[in-house]
Amino acid sequence: MALSVNHKGGTVWFGLESHLEVSGRHSFAEMIFWLLSERQPISGELKVFELMLNLSIDHGSDTPSAKMTIRSAKAGKTIGKAVAAGVGEINDTHGGAQEALMSILYKIVKEKAESKTAVAEFIEKKIRLPGFGHRLYRNTDPWAELILDALRDNNLGRDFVTAARNLAEELNRQTGKVLPLNIDGAIAVALCAFGWPPTLGTAVFIIARVPGLCGQYLNDIKK
Repeated sequence: MALSVNHKGGTVWFGLESHLEVSGRHSFAEMIFWLLSERQPISGELKVFELMLNLSIDHGSDTPSAKMTIRSAKAGKTIGKAVAAGVGEINDTHGGAQEALMSILYKIVKEKAESKTAVAEFIEKKIRLPGFGHRLYRNTDPWAELILDALRDNNLGRDFVTAARNLAEELNRQTGKVLPLNIDGAIAVALCAFGWPPTLGTAVFIIARVPGLCGQYLNDIKK
């Protein structure tokens, strides 16, 4: 699922339109949305999408992807190789929780699965429920709440927000711990609100984080 971009007849085509002409009419975020989902964003979606990209751009030098990028910079790697190494650290526990949580949210909202059962299954397997808990924010992740507020303000994804809230409550009830929805989880909620497939979850995080990794590389080589 992605818009076809190709060179044909001396023109680069963005779907069925000239890439040259499209580029002059749309923002970078809008073109990313269009490229990944094969449609232009409707009212409110672009605001939420831009917010997600902005909030994910960088979270400091202590994240796994930033650490690897900096380590590669110190080893004399080029920016391309260093950032690629950083991207390679993006996985289920760092930036990739969206895919798994999106699948759970779709089952709850579309297939009427129970939050209670979903949480119990993860606890039984002794696996962390993706998209919940944060190493710094014990009660509420402000990044996540900002995304949920934007969804509410733009009347998007109400059922998915409710499903995520119910999962958080079940986690608290079944574990006795407060494990708030984190930014990965909130992005999963937003992407479900857009109707996107789970396979796009990690792709969005990678797109958002690469500029931050470039910044980490450049900051390190200046030292």
